[in-house]
Amino acid sequence: MNVKNNRLRIRYFSDDQVKKIHANAMDILESHGFMVEHRGTLEMLRDAGAQVDFEKQVVKVKSDLVDKCMGSTVSRFVLGARDSSRDVVMETGMPVPVFRNGGGVDKIIDINTGEFRDMLVSDITELYHVLDALDFINVVSPLYPQDVPEKTRDLVTLETLFQNTSKHVNIRTFSKENLDVLVKMGEIIAGGRENLRKRPVFSLFDSPLSPLKFPELTVDVFITAGQFGIPLYMANLPIAGATGPFTLAGMVQLLHAELLASVVICQTANPGAPMCLHPLAMTMDWRTGMGLSASIESTMMTAGSIQVANEIFNMPVDVHGPWSDTHIADSQSAIERTFQTLFPALTGAASIAGFGDVQEGMAFCPIQLGIDEELVGFTLKALEGIPADDDRLCADAIKRTGFGGNFMTDETTLKYLRTDYYEPKILNRLSREEWEKAGSKDINARAKERIKKLMAEHQPTPLDEAVRKDLRSLVKSMR
Repeated sequence: MNVKNNRLRIRYFSDDQVKKIHANAMDILESHGFMVEHRGTLEMLRDAGAQVDFEKQVVKVKSDLVDKCMGSTVSRFVLGARDSSRDVVMETGMPVPVFRNGGGVDKIIDINTGEFRDMLVSDITELYHVLDALDFINVVSPLYPQDVPEKTRDLVTLETLFQNTSKHVNIRTFSKENLDVLVKMGEIIAGGRENLRKRPVFSLFDSPLSPLKFPELTVDVFITAGQFGIPLYMANLPIAGATGPFTLAGMVQLLHAELLASVVICQTANPGAPMCLHPLAMTMDWRTGMGLSASIESTMMTAGSIQVANEIFNMPVDVHGPWSDTHIADSQSAIERTFQTLFPALTGAASIAGFGDVQEGMAFCPIQLGIDEELVGFTLKALEGIPADDDRLCADAIKRTGFGGNFMTDETTLKYLRTDYYEPKILNRLSREEWEKAGSKDINARAKERIKKLMAEHQPTPLDEAVRKDLRSLVKSMR
């Protein structure tokens, strides 16, 4: 979409407050440090000039090393797709974000029965077809089937992704052994190691444990991604009052410190490795102890973290936006995800994920995915701003039309009829009589029809048969 007048921006913090948050984070890394449960990385950071306590696995770094690592990051990289025409560019300062579905989910709200149940391979196959078909989804994130043994679940998931979409795909692994296999699978799809580096057809996702603890597998993912030039979604997800400070500003402070520590690990290991920052914030419901993903405070903290990251780092920022704390696609979900999509977009996120997720990101709802398509359409239209060139100001058209006339046949109406207004897919804009004649369907029913139609009719570009067999053989060898 052509953004012509994008001046809308949310800034929660002043310039001085952003500088203070960054200075505090640098002090935390130098005086308090972060824990790294990875012997090789402890040695690497020691050799790079960090202070390392091997017994406690604590690393303390001074500002010169942090600055060096921040200076080696890249502001632009390509998320390659099996179909090169669907490649996605990630960079700082993007006028509009790219979008991906909610990933990591292993439960589904059955589109036919409404039952909350385990995700199956048959479900993810259908859903990847839908995600391949939906124009607003740029990157497809993993949905994990429960009818596959955990040992190979991530491998089967990536295999199913490659088979059922030609878009860029994202994955999170469950073991170091499988991480190496995922890389081999990417090489098979890309046509070799060098081709994978030039146009990485998948990306990796991982995060530390808040506050400031980096488990061994997380570090392995960070380093392996950089070693092979695979883009990394470098996440963190503290919960306010539990694994993060209670205050909104304190959460932004912790998120920034953890992202700095992540950059130090990744860029010390592989300078110039492609990465995007992925700050996430949840709150805790003190009445129930439940983690809330969609409170307005979570939305504000995430937006604040995007602002700080954009003003300190020279890296694209991705966030998990439209979560919901309700269990179905209802009015509560609509309220929550509207803020969670619009606020990150207006704060300058390069990428927004979460479409289709409900129940704190624990369940995927195909009907919600259909509704989210309209949410994105509204968001992109809002980001366009209001172009105010002489032609669109219509001063001459007002004179032409005269007193009490209408503009239905004016040349400006015809010229901008299909460009200046968003055309919805499933929203109701019928009269009551026409709506009743069409079956009095609400938005959920219309979304269900659209998604089921895509499930039945859309066929993704098939994998080359030899490539498909190589993938299947590799995954089967891991059983």
